[in-house]
Amino acid sequence: MKSILNILPVLLFFIITTTSCNKPGSGNETTATPAATTPVSDKIVYIDIDTLLNKYNLYLDKKSELEGQSKTAEKALAGKIEAFQRRLGKFQQEIGEIQQKANTIAPVELKKMEEKYAQQQQNLAKEEESLMKQRDNAALDLDKKLQETQKDLQKKIDDYLAKVAVEKGYQLVLMKGAGGSVMYGDKVLDITDATLKQLNDEYSSTKEKK
Repeated sequence: MKSILNILPVLLFFIITTTSCNKPGSGNETTATPAATTPVSDKIVYIDIDTLLNKYNLYLDKKSELEGQSKTAEKALAGKIEAFQRRLGKFQQEIGEIQQKANTIAPVELKKMEEKYAQQQQNLAKEEESLMKQRDNAALDLDKKLQETQKDLQKKIDDYLAKVAVEKGYQLVLMKGAGGSVMYGDKVLDITDATLKQLNDEYSSTKEKK
């Protein structure tokens, strides 16, 4: 019979080896390695449209140009309205004077005067209508130009964002500001400054070519 002392070291070795193999985190344990993925947050960015428009040179130039055209049109129309009001005031004054001395004017002459001033009144009414139409058309023309400018700006911004989204791997570009869908966004996800710089650089290059 083998001595118990000879068997003991073998049992101890077996126990130690088995225990080590069963410990969590052991070198022999096989663990699944998660696939490397880009965080979703890195693929979602936003721009602050209010900041972008307030500093986009193309927008500022167009705004200044339209404001200048509007002021010029308003000034020209104001001059016409002022001249019309002077003629209207003179007409009303003449009518008042005729009414005061109507009893001293012969019926035939009074009839001629009535026809004359009736025609003048019709002419003044047509002129007033024309001036109001000019004012309305000027407002419509300005509104049309504003819409065209907005469409042009929107297209330039959309084209740039579509291009940069492909280059940077963005899956979603949100808008913060008036009419935007972002209430709060981490500044890390804000690409407004980079977008603004690129758009201004492109606009500056276009102006130099012109």
